[in-house]
Amino acid sequence: MKDLVGNEMTPVERKILRAYDGLAALLREPGLSPTVASNLKEAASSLWILVNELGLRAERDDDLAL
Repeated sequence: MKDLVGNEMTPVERKILRAYDGLAALLREPGLSPTVASNLKEAASSLWILVNELGLRAERDDDLAL
């Protein structure tokens, strides 16, 4: 996997991206309680900052409806 600049992602960067994608998938689950949704959004928002700053993916945080 390559980042936005074309550099090969490190193993840690790949894990960060998988964690972010996992949280994004959880946020799309129907019927989340408000507490669960709120905490998932908080976690996804924090990881989005990291993904964005590392240039792992070009995505806006509102793409996840955070």
